[in-house]
Amino acid sequence: MRKLAKLSLVAAVAVAGLTNVNAASLEEAIKGVDVSGQFRFRAQEKSSGQDNSDVEIEVGVKVPVTEEITAVFKIDNAPNKSGADTSKDQIDIEDYYFSYNSGALTVNAGQQNIPGRMTDGAQGDGVVALYNMGAFTVGAAAFMNHNVSTVEDARALSAIAMGNLGPVSLLAQFTDVEDVLEAYNLKADASVEMIRLGAEYTSLELDSGANNDERTTTKAYIAAKAGIVNATASYAKTGDNGSGSIDNQTQTETETPAEYLLWNLGTASNADMDLYAIDASVALTDKISLRAAYAAGEIGNGSNNDVYEALGQVSYKVSKNLNTYVRYAEFDNSATADTADQRVRVEAKYTF
Repeated sequence: MRKLAKLSLVAAVAVAGLTNVNAASLEEAIKGVDVSGQFRFRAQEKSSGQDNSDVEIEVGVKVPVTEEITAVFKIDNAPNKSGADTSKDQIDIEDYYFSYNSGALTVNAGQQNIPGRMTDGAQGDGVVALYNMGAFTVGAAAFMNHNVSTVEDARALSAIAMGNLGPVSLLAQFTDVEDVLEAYNLKADASVEMIRLGAEYTSLELDSGANNDERTTTKAYIAAKAGIVNATASYAKTGDNGSGSIDNQTQTETETPAEYLLWNLGTASNADMDLYAIDASVALTDKISLRAAYAAGEIGNGSNNDVYEALGQVSYKVSKNLNTYVRYAEFDNSATADTADQRVRVEAKYTF
């Protein structure tokens, strides 16, 4: 992150709104303020006709209030336009909370992302507390309002622990959404020389509906690096009733960390799915890299419906903070019919 004073464009916008502030008071006002964010442009198209452009702007601001308290804000737009839609995007204040830090203790209070690997950027109004005990960190969270479910006034409570035992990193989390669900996530990773391997298990049980409505996702991977080549082999499996993450029950293309997702093919909201994948990249130069990936499996309560995705990507690093790529994929992620599709994307992303 860079200080606001170093970001001439952002600083100019701020100064424009402070016409009655002299130079000394302005310098004092922005002292210690950090700004970070990104500007990203995407253009993509599917052979099925679902083409769109995506311009996303995110700006995060951290303002020191006292030596121990920081005010945090994150502002972004609402992207993903399609067809002839040229209307202006809405601007959202996504995060706004106070962060208290005193030694090993951190407490965040306000609207913020719900922590953990079982949600895809879900947010809520609440309190998150973390305490570092050295090798391990423990925490708890309570949210009164959130977008994990549509049930009104459904309080969400969570407890988490994470840390290291030698070369092994561990994470465990339990979450309860009142009158909606209970879920937990277990994850372990280990590194041995150039090889890294890990496993993850997520379980979700709904409070409503049929008895024993338990949904699970199991993942395992092994990754290796040799010279300019990086490769990862993965396996993922979901339960007979569906996948395990909290907010993916009606989504087919989620980036929930606890679920597997290549680009178009993933475990989210799919029941009785077995999936194998290989993903490799080669750094040809400091600026140019190539990526190839393939995922295939079966889905659908023993009916043996085949699904697959083949992906290729060329990335070019324009500068330290500007990355671009062109990606193409062919895939079939339907368990009911042969719906092979093609998708292409061009992206440029600048971060600061």
